[in-house]
Amino acid sequence: MDASRSLRWAVYYVVLAGVATLVGGALVGGGVVLGIAEGYSKLESGAALSSALTTAAPGLVLATLGVVVWAVGSVTAFVRVFTAAVEEQMRERFDSEKVKSEILSVLDDRLSDVEHDVSEMRRQVSELKREDTAEEFQFGEQ
Repeated sequence: MDASRSLRWAVYYVVLAGVATLVGGALVGGGVVLGIAEGYSKLESGAALSSALTTAAPGLVLATLGVVVWAVGSVTAFVRVFTAAVEEQMRERFDSEKVKSEILSVLDDRLSDVEHDVSEMRRQVSELKREDTAEEFQFGEQ
């Protein structure tokens, strides 16, 4: 795979992983705004831990969902890009028309060599027949 294609696949991965990171980060941020910040301020002011956790629970759920979205999105982006890049490389490397053309080229070269060898053998056999015929004649003797 050449450098430009590798760069294209890398940028595609970064974009997909970036989208997953942004969406996951937005959910974590929403969780902080929705309840974690308020629960933390309650805990800081001396409220009971259970009261602070009850206040922060919706935010914690949203933040946890954001982390899961980020993790799953990043892995999905990697698998998708890696699979597509490998498939593209395999299609290029094992192009059936290209393979067929290369095989036919090799067979054509070999066939040409065999035809050349057959014509050379015929020439040699013909030359031997002429020598045998010439030896049958005895010139000068009667």
